[in-house]
Amino acid sequence: MNSKFLIFICFVILFLCEKALGGLIIRDVTIDKNASTMYKLQGGCSYSLIVLVIDDSSPSQLSINTNSNQNMGFYVYAFSGVSYKNSTYSSTIFSISISSYSGDSEPVLIASNNIVNSTLFLPLKCLEIQTGQMTLLKKTDMGPDIFGLLSYQFQVGGLISNYPSGGISGYNSMSSLMTNYVYYSYSSAPKGDIPKSPSTEFVFSGLSVSLDGYYNNTNVDSVTNFKRFPSLNQDVQLMGKSFVPLFTFESDTPYLIPGFSLKVGTGFTFPNFYFRPISKKNNITTFIGAYGYINNGVLADYSFYAQNQSTSTIRDTFSFNIKEFNNNLIPVDTNNITQINNWLVIDFSSNSPYDFTPFYITHLSTKYYNFPFGFKQGGTGGYKYSATFLLPDIIPNSQNISFSTTSFLSSDGDGFSLYVDSPNPAPYNPPVYVDHKFDHIYDSFYLLQFKIESGNPIYKISNDYRDYFITTLSSGTDKNGWFEMIVDTRRKFTFIFTNQFKYFTPYIDFYYSPINLKPFKIPPVLGNIDFYNEIRDASILYKTMNVTNSKAGNILYFNYTNLDIQTPISLLVNVPEYMVQQIQPVIILPEEYLDKLVPAIWNSTINMFQVEFFLPKNSLPGKIPFALFFKNDLFILGQSLGPNAQFNVISENCDLYGPIFENIIKLSNTLIDDFFLVGWNLTISDPINGFGGGYIIIKGSDGSIYNKTLIPTDNIYSDTYFVSVNISIPCAKQTLTITDVVLFDTGNNNSTFSIFNEFEGFYRSLFNPFINFIDDNSINKILVNCITEATDGTPPEIISLNVSSDEIDISSNSRGVSISFNAVDSESGLKNGALPMVYLSTVDLDKIECPITMNKTLDKFNSLYECTVNVPLGFGYPYGLLISIYGLVNNGGTFGGYSTADLKGKGFAHSINTTFALGEPVIEGVGRISTLGGELWITGKGLLGVDYAILGSGKFLISKTIGNSAILVTGIPPLIQNAKYSILVFKGAYISNSIEFIPYEKVLGSPSPTETPSTTPSTTPSTTPSTTPTIKCAGSPECGGSLKGYCNSGNCVCFSPWVGVDCTSKIIIVEPPRVNTSDPSSEIETPTSNSSNIEETAVYKSFVALISLRELDFNDVIINQYYFSKWLFSEISPLSSRYITNITNNDGKPISQVTAITEWFTKETNISFAGSDLTMNPSSLKYTISIDSYPFRDKLCRLELLMSASFTSSKTDDICSSQEFITTASSSSSSSSSTSSNSYDDNESSGSNNYLKIQIGDHSMFARFLKRGIIDDKTVTIDNRQIINDDKTTSTIENSGYHSSALIGILIPYFKNYSIIDPDFSVIIDHQSSSPSSPNSICSQTSNSGLSKSSLAGIIIGGVAFFFVIVICIIYFLYKSNPVPFKLIKQRIFLSCFISKNFKSKY
Repeated sequence: MNSKFLIFICFVILFLCEKALGGLIIRDVTIDKNASTMYKLQGGCSYSLIVLVIDDSSPSQLSINTNSNQNMGFYVYAFSGVSYKNSTYSSTIFSISISSYSGDSEPVLIASNNIVNSTLFLPLKCLEIQTGQMTLLKKTDMGPDIFGLLSYQFQVGGLISNYPSGGISGYNSMSSLMTNYVYYSYSSAPKGDIPKSPSTEFVFSGLSVSLDGYYNNTNVDSVTNFKRFPSLNQDVQLMGKSFVPLFTFESDTPYLIPGFSLKVGTGFTFPNFYFRPISKKNNITTFIGAYGYINNGVLADYSFYAQNQSTSTIRDTFSFNIKEFNNNLIPVDTNNITQINNWLVIDFSSNSPYDFTPFYITHLSTKYYNFPFGFKQGGTGGYKYSATFLLPDIIPNSQNISFSTTSFLSSDGDGFSLYVDSPNPAPYNPPVYVDHKFDHIYDSFYLLQFKIESGNPIYKISNDYRDYFITTLSSGTDKNGWFEMIVDTRRKFTFIFTNQFKYFTPYIDFYYSPINLKPFKIPPVLGNIDFYNEIRDASILYKTMNVTNSKAGNILYFNYTNLDIQTPISLLVNVPEYMVQQIQPVIILPEEYLDKLVPAIWNSTINMFQVEFFLPKNSLPGKIPFALFFKNDLFILGQSLGPNAQFNVISENCDLYGPIFENIIKLSNTLIDDFFLVGWNLTISDPINGFGGGYIIIKGSDGSIYNKTLIPTDNIYSDTYFVSVNISIPCAKQTLTITDVVLFDTGNNNSTFSIFNEFEGFYRSLFNPFINFIDDNSINKILVNCITEATDGTPPEIISLNVSSDEIDISSNSRGVSISFNAVDSESGLKNGALPMVYLSTVDLDKIECPITMNKTLDKFNSLYECTVNVPLGFGYPYGLLISIYGLVNNGGTFGGYSTADLKGKGFAHSINTTFALGEPVIEGVGRISTLGGELWITGKGLLGVDYAILGSGKFLISKTIGNSAILVTGIPPLIQNAKYSILVFKGAYISNSIEFIPYEKVLGSPSPTETPSTTPSTTPSTTPSTTPTIKCAGSPECGGSLKGYCNSGNCVCFSPWVGVDCTSKIIIVEPPRVNTSDPSSEIETPTSNSSNIEETAVYKSFVALISLRELDFNDVIINQYYFSKWLFSEISPLSSRYITNITNNDGKPISQVTAITEWFTKETNISFAGSDLTMNPSSLKYTISIDSYPFRDKLCRLELLMSASFTSSKTDDICSSQEFITTASSSSSSSSSTSSNSYDDNESSGSNNYLKIQIGDHSMFARFLKRGIIDDKTVTIDNRQIINDDKTTSTIENSGYHSSALIGILIPYFKNYSIIDPDFSVIIDHQSSSPSSPNSICSQTSNSGLSKSSLAGIIIGGVAFFFVIVICIIYFLYKSNPVPFKLIKQRIFLSCFISKNFKSKY
């Protein structure tokens, strides 16, 4: 037989056998192709591999057997991962772990489908590092870093695979491998009595990295003015959990991380010694440190050490017996947990009073619940707890649920737990991740789109740091669809959960789908980019930053040899808020640092990356640590960027310490009318930055809660604030406790206190505002003793309840819910000021609060309550929301509440259904945009197909869309610094919600970026980029010359008394106008002489009036117009008046109120309005106009306030009038430096404004209309316009050479509560008279008539008589046809009479 035929027959037989038994394939699919080559550590190598097993017979289960590797000297383990199965084949990905491998034989993996096996040999390489093989390529100096550690970076050569960081050791240090053989070695401050710098050594290669020591052995750190808090008492009972005793001292240490240490007992160095600098002056730094404790209630000796040349010596010793703050435990013998289908009801009780301890519930994840949630009834004699929780339909296997006063079950048996069964016994089918892709949006934000196939509906998607609900679904269904989430690559992101279950989830650098073997890799993927060596041309704009009493800005420039310019890079400039002598095993960007990161942008003008950053006022001086981050665990230290990138900070008033209580006086049991006044007089001190605000929470043992906001007085450096509570009589004996304090200074340094502090540890003590009262653990408590004591053990009762809607669409923009109820207490009555709380909860222990927004007391025993909340997007789908109400308090010292089960038992509404739909656009966030304007990213859901965006009064098209969750808006004009803007989008018939943002400030001297090219330029300048080109100012010479003003970023800054856009006009000092008691119109008279100074005197008169208020729709079509009529006048001062009028609808009912305050300034005065500093010149009139809540037709409408301004001269011949409506350049175009307080136009400190200039001859009326106002406590952009072609309002304006009038409309955007605007007016002398060539000029000629004066008189008298007949007819006709504008006509007639009466023509 032919040999070829025999071979063919064999292949056929093998093929048939394989098909009969199933085709089983196993292969190595490890993503990192170098993972099979490792260097030996401690005699062996370790590997992590990925293996794929595929079988076309679709078995029930695939497995890998590793038993054949036993007794081979190494260990092999296989862990099953993601599986996929259909009718055709099955596949499973396995994670393979191999350890202690020396290279003597090949590990073997045997895959099985329970019928046949398939074998895979792993050809691994385990290499020995030879002496001298490894070389040091690059290293940096050792120094303080952004984590508060001493560190340095270095790169080694001579390797073909990564050297394990476990083979690196050194004194007091740890090392971490980053990438491209770059290592980061770090250490805390030295422990013990040796201030020795850390070192690094590659143990098995003989390579040592030697650096100059950070600590100089000749240095001696002085320690003076040492103070302990408390100063004498050894026994200290803590007033809050972990708020330990403190000490402060001064030192001349030159180090940012000094070699201070604390020892407890004999030789034990305290591992968690926390300290931090709080101020620095003249090279003397004041520090604060915390006396942590090891054993609760044990007297211990504390010794504080500081460097003394090559050793450390004791500088202070003291003994403390520190007793921890005690909290009540949950009694384990009185609990009852009942599962009723999807409801889990937890009940327990205690005979001890509630002490404000939060309760922790763990079910897949841990959530904490604060009072009053769950408290059904209680008081000083104990409490009953009852809460209802919602479970999902299907729970895979039985899941444990625990309840405790700590985040874990403590050893003393606190709390209880049980297993929860799945309400639906149907099997749980884990999801399969089918596909994914990442798209870069902006900065470090990417859109992750991924497809999931699941046997059960997906209702929640979670990653390391956030829960996303069903609204992440962009297409398909909740069982088979594409989902989207915005990923911030600066944050830790290692997994995705579905429905809170950790089943078959994608992990970073691991395949998440055996279908297409697509790895789950978090961008940016740098590949072979040597991020450490290829950075070049790093430089800083300002080598010195002065932050004394004001913030300062700077710019870091750098470039890369081979890097995509879209790669997200962020700068972190940071001095950690505290130091600790403890090294963390893994260095990763802490979550609290995210807000401090500043993204780098590509500046195509100079072909470089640049980062603009600011340092706060009075921050720490010296060289401040910084780093460039690519990911949360991949960064370059600032010292790696070279000397040209370093900068020094000057801070002569360094203040890092928040406000503290300097003195506290209790005020208790003061009887006032029918209640007790109880409280604290708190003296708050902050001598450098000053107190900026804060809040205090007071809780009563009867369950009452009071939130107190602290607003700074005029004396921000030290003043007394009275925080009080009114206790109704009769009352119950009780204790009021300050449980929480948050205080901020004007530099945003904080002081905080909370009686519970489980997660944050001793370091929070460094911020304790009660530092002066640590030895008095009762200073935050007041005992209330009632003269007439009420005894009422029955809690208040709810007798009715109403929910605004029994179903909400949680994917829409209408997610508001209102819940109203009527509560009574027929015995002692409801406690005044103690408001209950409404809760909406759903599965996975999630809940939201619905605070009371309306409380109407019907009588002492009966009150109505209403809460309103906007349900978060996607929250509660598909299982709905459960309603519960807690925190009802009576005067007898008893609190009560209702669980969902209780409400249902009473027959009340107790739940809300939820629905979901695709399509409606909802905005969740926006990107960054500077004051220069440009482009803005919008993120959310349903954004695919958006037509356009609305920002202010502008309409902007969408230039780019990514998925269903991100759109790019371009063409945005320059924006005002510190102003708040809101943006919304239109999509067909849908209108989205609006979202607010504040543009970020530009740094003075930064080159303006132009359009970013799509590829990296081939060359990059090596020199530091130049600053912004000079922008010309108005005038010739600029700004009137050096004696009148100077140019700053395109705007003139004028020296008094010069004003105007070019500083060539001069202020005229005149008498204050007569007070008008009828309406807020003002007449300013300006007498002056003509140029010859010997002939007749000319008089100039200005007239300002408020005309009307009108509502405009999106297209500026007038919807409603209200003409002002009756004003209520009151005098504030001789130079200031208040006018109030009501806006009424067609039925005569008031719908809003307008208040106008006029103020005359007799001297130059600096004022503030809408976040800007303004200068009011002498003889100027300012209006402050506020409008109360107005019933807009919809949120796209706005109001327009009409103001008229007229200027008239008594000289009527040979004179010209002109008008200009001017807009000055915005300061944002130049991006003011934080270190400068220079003004921009008319001594104003920020922003573009509109100016109306009406000139007659060489005199002008000058009006300033600010382009910002205050809307609902926020500074927003205001538009102003001159109204010229408006028949209803401008038809009566007739201008001439000696009279000129203008109508100005001030456009006010939508608001809820109130709006405030602030125009002002003054009269000035111009250097040049108005002429026919002036803007919008009208000129009057000298009369040459040959008629006699008597003839002229006859003509005029006849003409006037005829004129009045015509006017009367017209007025009668207009009043009959449309009486509303009659007020406007009347004011115009008044203007005519005013002109005729005061300025008679000369003939």
